[in-house]
Amino acid sequence: MFDSTISSVFHDLKIKQLLSKANITKRCGIDTTNVVYDLFTVPFLMINTVCLFVRNQFEEAASKDVYYRFLDNANYNWHKFIIGLSGIVEGKLTTQMKTDGQEEKSEKFFVIDDTITEITGKLVEKASYIYDHTKGRCVLGFQKLVLGLFSTDRFIPVISKICISSKRPNKKSKATKYFKKSKEERIRPDSPGAIERADLDNNKLEKTFSMLMEAKRKFKGVRFVLFDSWFAFNCFIARIKSIEIDVICQLKNMPKANGYIYKGNQYSLKGLYALVKYNMRTVKKYGYKQTSICVGIPKTDLQMKIVFIHNDGELGWHAFSSTDISFPAKKILEYYSKRWSIEVFYKNCKQYLNFGKEQMSNLDSIIASDALVFMRYLVLTYLSAINNIGFFETLEKKRLDIKILTYGARLMNFFLNQLKYYVECICDLILENKNNEAIELLRSIFNPTQIPQLEFVNLK
Repeated sequence: MFDSTISSVFHDLKIKQLLSKANITKRCGIDTTNVVYDLFTVPFLMINTVCLFVRNQFEEAASKDVYYRFLDNANYNWHKFIIGLSGIVEGKLTTQMKTDGQEEKSEKFFVIDDTITEITGKLVEKASYIYDHTKGRCVLGFQKLVLGLFSTDRFIPVISKICISSKRPNKKSKATKYFKKSKEERIRPDSPGAIERADLDNNKLEKTFSMLMEAKRKFKGVRFVLFDSWFAFNCFIARIKSIEIDVICQLKNMPKANGYIYKGNQYSLKGLYALVKYNMRTVKKYGYKQTSICVGIPKTDLQMKIVFIHNDGELGWHAFSSTDISFPAKKILEYYSKRWSIEVFYKNCKQYLNFGKEQMSNLDSIIASDALVFMRYLVLTYLSAINNIGFFETLEKKRLDIKILTYGARLMNFFLNQLKYYVECICDLILENKNNEAIELLRSIFNPTQIPQLEFVNLK
């Protein structure tokens, strides 16, 4: 049942070695690579849960407890596995681009953003109420913070962390398992699961900076980081600039948190726009007005270039900034547009790769499920790059391939069961000294329309 294409990709991307380095190994039973492959194929079969996968798809699959125990292991370092896999994929894509003679277009960007995955169970470990701006209300779930690399015109997820709020559900279960010691108390304090739980207490900006530092050590030569207006605090931008990475981001008016020095005076973002809005010029090709100014950041030596945009017919305006003041406005906007790749990543993962659809009650299983989603995305990105086709076309092709394997295996099992049935019938006839009937039945197997009506013994 192992798809030959995915099998070769597992070999090319050194999945088995990466799993071993991340301590994702088993002492006995089914091989770890086979378990990972089974979990890898779940969304391509148009199902969401491991239970449905075991029950409906593969008659010879392992029991669901094998997969649940595998996901529930707090000693597996999925964080290290995904970073290693993303490094291999990025290296292979860069090598292929150099082979194609496109080295000059290989500008790379770190991209940071977060998304909310909603859950329904109030007993899920560390679940909290988080405000969802798209729905305008609080939802129960997790906020997933992701750092990715935009390279060779493709987005590569690198690191993910879970963010929670202090508002938790207070519902208690009457089930006996919830009266035992919590898993947080039972696992080793130096295990990856315990480290992830301890990291939950840090705020989002601290987590973002630590992710950026780790990604900077892994990927060399990346000069820019892109993020939206939520992260655009002056103190955070200055901190990133101190590690020699330039920031390109969208700004929003935050008079209490951010101020800007322009011609010796301090202004808010809204105050700056009021000064320059009459100097805006129309960009005829795109139909909007723009202007740009250079400002300083209070209490630092940092300077930023701010580009103000106003679309015709709209009351609102937008501001984008870069810590590299030598960039023209057009280049700042062009580079910032690369940030949209992470939004496409979220949509593809949620819609097609079961991101946030796992039915797990503990944090280790949720982290493992997210890592498997990133692994699926990385494998599909690699396949689409080497075959020079789109991501969605690659996804549909893998769905069709795995569907053919599934129905082919079922059809083969059907014929084998039929053959076994007739062999047992023939043996029983021979034991009863009905040799003529046995020979006639044996001949009729190759002509099913002429199978004689024989009184077969009960084989139950």
